[in-house]
Amino acid sequence: MTEATGAADPSAWLHLGAPDLTDLRAFHTTGRRITPAELLLYVEADLQIRDGDAVLFNEPRFEVAELAAELVAWVGDGSKPAEGFVHSPDAYAEPGVIRITQTRHGWVAGSCFTTATTAPRDWETVRDSIGTFMAEVRVLTARSMLDAGWSLIETIAALCRGFGLSIPESRSIVLPVSGREREFWDFQERFWDAVETFGAKDDPKKA
Repeated sequence: MTEATGAADPSAWLHLGAPDLTDLRAFHTTGRRITPAELLLYVEADLQIRDGDAVLFNEPRFEVAELAAELVAWVGDGSKPAEGFVHSPDAYAEPGVIRITQTRHGWVAGSCFTTATTAPRDWETVRDSIGTFMAEVRVLTARSMLDAGWSLIETIAALCRGFGLSIPESRSIVLPVSGREREFWDFQERFWDAVETFGAKDDPKKA
C-alpha cells in the first residue's frame, strides 16, 4: 500500500494509503455544493490496520473521513469511554468492520473479517493515535478536494462544514497542501486594498 501521509508512525494501528478520487471527481461535475455528509462519504483512501509489520485489515477505497469523524466523536473529551468502538459502514453487510475493544490488558483493534487483534495499548496511546489519524485524514481530504477540482476557498469552506473547524483552522490545513499560500495571501491583500479604495470613494472624509 502506498502511504499518502509521509512516513507512517510504526506504532499506529490505522494507516492511510493513496486516496481514490473517483467519487469526488464525479460529484464535482454536478456543480453542487458538497454537504458535510457527502464529504464524509466521498473521501476515500486505502486503509490498513497494522500491528507492527502484521497487517490485520487491508481495504482499498475505504470511507476514511467518515471513520475519522466517528472515532473523534467516540473519543469525545478524551476521557476513557465506557464502551468500545464499532464502525459499520453501510457498504458492508457485516457489523464491526473496524473495532476497538477494551480487554483486561488494555485496548485492542481488529475487524469482523479476522479473529486476530493488535497487541493491547493503554487508553492515552489509543486516544493520541486517533488524534493523529484525524489530522492525517483532514490533510488527505484537503488534497483530494483540490486534486478533484475544488478551489481553495471551496475546500476551506468544505473542511469547516465537514469537520467542524474554524476558518483559520481549515485554512492552516488547506494552504500548505495546495502549495499556493503566496497566491492566496496576495489575493487577500488585493481584496482588502480594493475594499479600502471603494470605501474611500464613498466617504468624502477618506477621499
